Amino acid sequence: MGADEPRFRVLHVSNISITATREQIYQLFAFIGRIDEFKIYPSDNHPQLSTFTQKFAYVKFEDQKSVEVAQHLTNTVFIDRALVCIPSISDIIPDEDTALKTGGPAWPGQRQLPPNVVNQVQDLGDGQQMLLTVDPTLAALGLPPYPTLSANTEASKVEEIRRTVYVGNIPKDCVGEEVMKFFNDSIGE
Repeated sequence: MGADEPRFRVLHVSNISITATREQIYQLFAFIGRIDEFKIYPSDNHPQLSTFTQKFAYVKFEDQKSVEVAQHLTNTVFIDRALVCIPSISDIIPDEDTALKTGGPAWPGQRQLPPNVVNQVQDLGDGQQMLLTVDPTLAALGLPPYPTLSANTEASKVEEIRRTVYVGNIPKDCVGEEVMKFFNDSIGE
């Protein structure tokens, strides 16, 4: 890290086994350094705990160096899953609702929806649930909202679907490279 780069003390830990307890995870990271704050989501009393396939945690260390050391636990198999440990871009640990809406921490190199775009699970009343993506920018521009998706759609697939554009009425003799060139030159990558 350069001298001008910010140094944060919060570590995102994802891909935690749903059977792992708070105490087990805390103890694992307490060996790295003194912990100021520790949150694990979804919490044990979350009403939809049974619908989650993994947990994730935020560990705020007393010393920023502990975050650097803790990153080396990435790919360590803990219970039945390989952990992913990446530094946070903020020293503030979000509350549970915010963290679950944004999908938790990203995998290294994983694309994410912008922070102002929020996914919400909406109950249709007949026991069916749908994932609704709210984008204030679309609403402000008077554009229609994103189409709903199944509530059990994987977070990475949601992001992929949300950045996919359908282009129709293209001449049959047009090749993919021409379409890519048009979009890259006219709109940007």
